Amino acid sequence: MRELEKSYRDLMNWMVKHPNDVLAARQEFQFKLLKKRFLYGDSAMQTTLMPAFLKRESLEKIRYTSERLDAIIEKVIRLYFEDSYVRSYYPIHFEIPKSWLHSETGYQRASVINRHDVLFDGKNLKYIEFNTDNPGGKGWTDLLIMMFREHPLYRDLIDFSAQEDHAILQGIHDALLQCNQEFGGSSKPRLALVSFRELGSHGDEEIVRDFFIERGIEANLIDPRDLELRNGGLYSNGVRFDLLLRSIKARFFLNYPREMVDFHQGVMSKAACMVNSWRALLGAEKSVISFLTNPINHHYFTAEEVKLIKDHVPWTRMFDETVVLSPAGEEVNLKSYLLKHREELVVKPSAGAGGEGVLVGRTTDPVKWKDTIDEHIGSPTWVAQEFVEIPQIRLPVIQKNKVVIENRYLNLSPYVFGGRYVGILGRVSSNDVINISAGGGLIPVFPVKEELSESSAPVSPT
Repeated sequence: MRELEKSYRDLMNWMVKHPNDVLAARQEFQFKLLKKRFLYGDSAMQTTLMPAFLKRESLEKIRYTSERLDAIIEKVIRLYFEDSYVRSYYPIHFEIPKSWLHSETGYQRASVINRHDVLFDGKNLKYIEFNTDNPGGKGWTDLLIMMFREHPLYRDLIDFSAQEDHAILQGIHDALLQCNQEFGGSSKPRLALVSFRELGSHGDEEIVRDFFIERGIEANLIDPRDLELRNGGLYSNGVRFDLLLRSIKARFFLNYPREMVDFHQGVMSKAACMVNSWRALLGAEKSVISFLTNPINHHYFTAEEVKLIKDHVPWTRMFDETVVLSPAGEEVNLKSYLLKHREELVVKPSAGAGGEGVLVGRTTDPVKWKDTIDEHIGSPTWVAQEFVEIPQIRLPVIQKNKVVIENRYLNLSPYVFGGRYVGILGRVSSNDVINISAGGGLIPVFPVKEELSESSAPVSPT
């Protein structure tokens, strides 16, 4: 983006030359974020000094592919209940009880509140994971976008006409009420954002809660251990909650079995409408990506869907697949291929989250790589994935009270709620495994003004 590059470069150069002004503006900005609960734990969430920009055509490409791939994941979840072969792709130790998975949800979609992780360098767009369990950052991202939109430094670059106010929060509001309507619930339900009180920060859920309250929906953060089942409803402190937003990952609900009896019975008996359902977890297993990218399974999909998968989902295989087709289409022994092609691969637990257990071959010690392969080969709980080059962005950062320009790895995560794209989360890190819990930070992503968009690269000039 020649004009954008010049504008972006001029702004970064100004920041480098005026560190005191930047530090003062940053302090004021962080204070405003803290007042609005932009918290991770007890501290302010890490965020960048500058946003990232994409042209409209790039955002449209992300919107289209994220919605279509979301529909494909929804199809695979449905197939799980219809086809034993599809079920064979799921780890035999699958944690969530089958009775939970098979319980009726009361609404049509299996997965509703989703976020898919992509790598995009302006040309190549690859979906490396699908998060249909409990995608976080919804409130944080929406708030950060609105705060940057109001900042005078970026007004000349942002295409305000291509981005709606509070699109992400409005999207979750509409998706939840649609599920509740299909469930047969009240037109004005009471919403419980369900999480354990001692688990991490609740700033993200508090932002979502406040948005619902501002739109006339009573909403509270509720610990599921406090919910009591009586008279066909779920109550906390004498108040009945008809709609539940599951705000922690499914595996946490295996904890405290004695204290969770009423909650689980209430969900199973449809005393309240819970989103995401337990079924949504089926889309988050990385073994699903193995199913999608294996050519022997492509008869399950339309020609358009197969093209989307081939174009936008990297080759992935489960560790218990002994003989496989390589990315080049050659029949190979999986273990031998993993050991020989370390620098072309990433390995990770199928049910992992937060970057836990992820090994990037080209930055992993060969001995550690071999030990990991030897330990887990043959297990359905690990997958190998074709390495996708991680884009980098040049950003101004504060170091010792000075502003310097450094490279950061960039990851984008489009939100798809109820099958509809509503916005995008950006994350940056100095590490090639990008995750907020591992020290990464948020970066808002904006559509750039059309007169500045001569390229689709989502990065600042190098």
